[in-house]
Amino acid sequence: MRSKDARRPEAALASDPELMLRLAAGEIGALGELYDRHQTALRRFVARATADAEDVDDIVHAAFLTAAKSAARYDGRPGCRPWLIGIAVQLLRRRRRALGRLVAVLASLHGTRPASRDPRPALDARPDVERALARLSEAKRVALLLAEVEGLTCPEIAELLAIPIGTVWTRLHAARRELRQLLEDVP
Repeated sequence: MRSKDARRPEAALASDPELMLRLAAGEIGALGELYDRHQTALRRFVARATADAEDVDDIVHAAFLTAAKSAARYDGRPGCRPWLIGIAVQLLRRRRRALGRLVAVLASLHGTRPASRDPRPALDARPDVERALARLSEAKRVALLLAEVEGLTCPEIAELLAIPIGTVWTRLHAARRELRQLLEDVP
């Protein structure tokens, strides 16, 4: 016999706000539905934002666990993908600060100063665009990905990152300019 969910037509699936309400009420199955619905987009965003760091899956899973803990504070927007991406951005910031501190401590123990606060390994052979994206600063890369890949508006990005809208415009302008330049410089 098929389960109820397998027989349920697509139109009868719960909306994101409904799932968030169920999750806030302690129904852990709602987290599974949200994960199935949004994990691919969230993973793609995190992979690009981190230049495919080894801990992409860890960050994605941590974002969903954080969402479960914060479900009662969900703002009720029709889709929770931007909200989940916002959680991932906060986790990425925390990760960057922690890795920066680790690099500084290791460098001080070794008696040298790090050339960069970004401990990511050099990128292997990758498509030109991905390589160019990886060369942008994290702030510019995240703003560009939120706008161009995730389709968020500048006001949404400003709210998500808790920065002024003018800063979003500046980052996007600079990111697009640098990306064009980096792609033009490719032999």
